[in-house]
Amino acid sequence: LDKHGFSGMSEEDIAVRKFREYLRINTEQPIPDYYGCQAFLYTLADELGIARTSHEMVPGKPIVIMTIPGSEPALPAFMLYSHTDVVPTFREHWTYDPYSAHK
Repeated sequence: LDKHGFSGMSEEDIAVRKFREYLRINTEQPIPDYYGCQAFLYTLADELGIARTSHEMVPGKPIVIMTIPGSEPALPAFMLYSHTDVVPTFREHWTYDPYSAHK
C-alpha cells in the first residue's frame, strides 16, 4: 500500500488519480493553499501541453489561466471557471480527513 492507502496507482484511472491529487491540497478558509493549487494546475498544464499563466489581482491570490487554442480561431471562444477555496470542513464530523481523498 502507498501512503494514501491503496496499491497499484497505475491501475487507477488517470483522471481519478489527478482529481484525488488535487483534492489533497488543503484549500480551507481562512488560509487556503492557493499556491499549492497553482503548482498543481501548472504541472497538469505542462503534462498536457497546455499554455498557462497566472495573475494576482489581490496579492497572494493567484488566478490561473490555462488556454487550449481551438482548431478554428475565428469561432467564438468559451471559458470554464472554478474557484479553489472552500468553507471550513469541521474535521471532527468526518470519518476520514477531508483532504486525504480517501477512496
